Amino acid sequence: MKYHGLAESQRLADLLEDALAKEKRLWKVPVFKNGQILGTDISQFQYQEVILWLGKLSKLFRFYPETCALGVCILNRLLASVKAQPKYLRCIAITSLILAAKVNEEDEVIASVKDLAARSGCNFSTAEILRMERIILDKLRWDLYTATAIDFIHIRKRLHHTAWPASEMAFFESF
Repeated sequence: MKYHGLAESQRLADLLEDALAKEKRLWKVPVFKNGQILGTDISQFQYQEVILWLGKLSKLFRFYPETCALGVCILNRLLASVKAQPKYLRCIAITSLILAAKVNEEDEVIASVKDLAARSGCNFSTAEILRMERIILDKLRWDLYTATAIDFIHIRKRLHHTAWPASEMAFFESF
């Protein structure tokens, strides 16, 4: 095991605490009741289908896995906050992914909204996606970044490679 020192361990512990605090404050998921997202007509099948579609789009656009994870988090936070209609689910999903890409990806990697919409086959216009972008930003108060599962994996991996006392490392082994 490589020794990075107490300062590195403390920095990682601080990162973990910050990520947990942000997740606690912002984490929302849609609640399902009778096979539908509560307060909507979106079925569990439609939701699962759109999550898989986001994964395929993320691979198609060659986005980082972190971008896909953040896109799903943005989608979940919105669906937990508004009464969305099924006909807009794909528009919300691709817009969530585009917003996540704007947060995580290099500008050179992100194609124009028009190109992304065409390549995705989502059948929504650039204007509709940009309008949805404004709605999502407004509903989430422009606070798009929340801790994702991938963030915790990265922190956990780094913690494993630092010199932690056995008693403290046992806490992290439980994850």
